[in-house]
Amino acid sequence: MNIAKLRKRVSLVAVSALIAGAMSVVAAPSASAAASIANDDSIGLVGAITGSGTTTTAVLLSTGTLRISIDSIVKVSAGARVTGGDTAADISADQTCYQGTNAYITPTGAAGSTFTVTEYTGTTCAGAAGTVEQVLTVTIAATNLAGKADPSESTVRWDDNTSGVPTAAEDAANASTTAGTTLELYIGLADAYAQAIEASGGALIVTATSGAILGTIDATTPGDPVAGQSVSVLTTDPSDVWVKVAESTVGAGWVGTITVTYNGVVVATKSGKITGAPASLVITAKKVGTNAGTSTDAIGYQVKDAAGNNIVVSRSAIIFDSSSNSAMLNAIAAGTADNTTSAEGNITPTCTASSSLYGTANLVLKHTLANGTTIKSNSLPFTCGGNAVSYTASWDKAVYAQGDVATLTVQFKDSKGGTANSYGIVSDATTADQAITANQMERVTAHTTSKTPSASGTVVYTFTVGTSVGVIPGKYNAVVSFPTTNTNGAALGTANVSVGYEISASGAVSNADVLKSIVSLIASINKQIQALQKLILKRK
Repeated sequence: MNIAKLRKRVSLVAVSALIAGAMSVVAAPSASAAASIANDDSIGLVGAITGSGTTTTAVLLSTGTLRISIDSIVKVSAGARVTGGDTAADISADQTCYQGTNAYITPTGAAGSTFTVTEYTGTTCAGAAGTVEQVLTVTIAATNLAGKADPSESTVRWDDNTSGVPTAAEDAANASTTAGTTLELYIGLADAYAQAIEASGGALIVTATSGAILGTIDATTPGDPVAGQSVSVLTTDPSDVWVKVAESTVGAGWVGTITVTYNGVVVATKSGKITGAPASLVITAKKVGTNAGTSTDAIGYQVKDAAGNNIVVSRSAIIFDSSSNSAMLNAIAAGTADNTTSAEGNITPTCTASSSLYGTANLVLKHTLANGTTIKSNSLPFTCGGNAVSYTASWDKAVYAQGDVATLTVQFKDSKGGTANSYGIVSDATTADQAITANQMERVTAHTTSKTPSASGTVVYTFTVGTSVGVIPGKYNAVVSFPTTNTNGAALGTANVSVGYEISASGAVSNADVLKSIVSLIASINKQIQALQKLILKRK
């Protein structure tokens, strides 16, 4: 038996003894050796008096009586009164104080409220307060909740049963595992008074959602999950037990919940996940590859099981399968990071270092499982490009109004007119030498040094339209300049580009709006004429 369980059993024995003695009367209880409040066969005391010094606590039924032995005097706060003692004359007139050895205290407050019992030394009920020896805070209970599972006092969590002893706190890592292994759920039931529930005869029921199976529930050696068993029941001590969870079909994966109930009370619902065997490999283009060197992390990858759960697979285990242009692209290497359950990993493709081999190839990668099964990726159109030597620009709209947000996209091309790679810089490495002038607009996106194009070969800028005093409507041309790229494409005549746009007057009405209003007015007049004609005919 582990230490945690032994401690609970000792506690239960003590509580049981107290409750059993609640129906008996001790004629001459002995006083405690030191100044302290001690329980002597109270009636309706739920559990034991716990704690020490000024932080002792107890729970007493509203119909009960707290009988305590003391060394000097006790005073009770509002919510209770002293109703008896060894000598009635030693009870104060207002029944809030008793000087003697044994006192009987009855609650008068409402259920859920508390009262305090404070023991003093060196004083009398009639004298000034002496030294505080102990303070007992008593909670008044309407009903006895001992032995009834309380979710707030019980513990249900995914845990690791390696040592057979639960950990001190929840660890999210224990809520998921991989194909072929099990999840382990720890259950420690307690009542509203934080007392372990250890009685036999109650029904602890653990239920798994579809796709998972359970083993038998046990305190030290939970059974392995059994095929077809999605419900497991325990009718013995449920205070310190474990249950194992596995996927119904090995490799299929499972994402679901485990529900724990005790005698019809839902104690907890826990979400868990078991990832299945790899079933699919998805690759994406994160950058345009370069034929002038290594295309580091240009491809992203993610491995999933049949249920769609992401599975961590080492980037070195993702290998080349095929390419529609093997002369241009026929090899890959591991990138700088493995995939995770929430993010792609990275693959580094190798484009052939040749000025004549630019373009796009349909690339397929693969991963081989331990059982020899191979899963192939989607066919990814992957582009290998040269450094940027020219560019064009375009706005996301033709006409803007005051307050609009405008987007300018600069598209970079290599020497063959294809998409420029994402590694050659299009702005100076030490000075942010981009320049964009756009009248009646304010640039939001900052110019940066050593700027490189995106996976689509573009750099995007955002502008706000208008000024603090309004706009001047009209047609304008933005001038876009990338001196570094102009230098790279000097032999091709690369130069700054301009791109037109229009700013409309604030509150201006278009010809289309005017025409629409005229049509609407004519339709309204026609309806009124028709109504008048009907009225005239009716009078005739």
